[in-house]
Amino acid sequence: MGVEGESYQVRHADLCPPPSDASMIRRPTPRSPIFATTRIPLQSPLEHVIEVDIGPRLVLVHHECPVAPPDRRPTSAECETLARLSIGGNEAALFGYFDQIKSQNHTFATLLAFFIAPAALHLGELWQQDLCDFFEVTLGVGRLQMLMNRLELPGTPRRKDGDRRALLIAMPGETHILGLRMVGKLMDAVGWDVTFEEQRSAEDCAQTAAEQWIGVVGVTVGLPSGLERAARTIAVVRDASMNRNLAVLVGGNAFADHPELVAQVGADAGGFDAPTAVVLASHLLTCQPPSR
Repeated sequence: MGVEGESYQVRHADLCPPPSDASMIRRPTPRSPIFATTRIPLQSPLEHVIEVDIGPRLVLVHHECPVAPPDRRPTSAECETLARLSIGGNEAALFGYFDQIKSQNHTFATLLAFFIAPAALHLGELWQQDLCDFFEVTLGVGRLQMLMNRLELPGTPRRKDGDRRALLIAMPGETHILGLRMVGKLMDAVGWDVTFEEQRSAEDCAQTAAEQWIGVVGVTVGLPSGLERAARTIAVVRDASMNRNLAVLVGGNAFADHPELVAQVGADAGGFDAPTAVVLASHLLTCQPPSR
């Protein structure tokens, strides 16, 4: 029942302190055809995942909001507690616990990158290991989306959740689309209106974005040979989109060892496994100023 995801590592200059040295960290990890890129298996320490995998990429989206150094961030145990509470039967306990951590004066980016996202990643790991089912993951991700609504993004009016419309794209020739479909299934389950475009041209995808308001576009790229086509597709869709603040999330094996390609193809962020991809998509959406 589980879904295996993937992750990558990237240094980001705005982290304090940087999670790695001047070069990208590369680890041999198992690969699978999933929307998100290769991630550390369940038995690896969650704090390493948080420090190296999650924080840098979420701060890429939120570089204007500095995060705290490691000794002033939520701990891995606190992230796991948040994940457990998100699928538990006591919603009040979840919100109370979140408010308790929030009261420690963590910044927006710290709470997002080192608390909510790691909790979503942990849900994905539990799902992968068959320690929770799809219903529980759906419940947990939905509640984590609700928690993000309780955060204040400094200086930017945020779009409302009612605009949760996503366009997920698997370009012509793309065969590794199981993970993209899993992301779409989970998005649909937690309240997103999802449109799939599989094996269609950039112009066809752009037409969809021109005819209906889309908040977030997701593009999967399995092989490096698809990167040029992905960049063109993203550019054409952005240009045609009814949403002038359209956000783009990418994932796939093509980005596993080269996270700098996320920016080079014109995307806003890279995804992880299905739960963290959905949480990140929600974050990208709520950060958009109203444009209609």
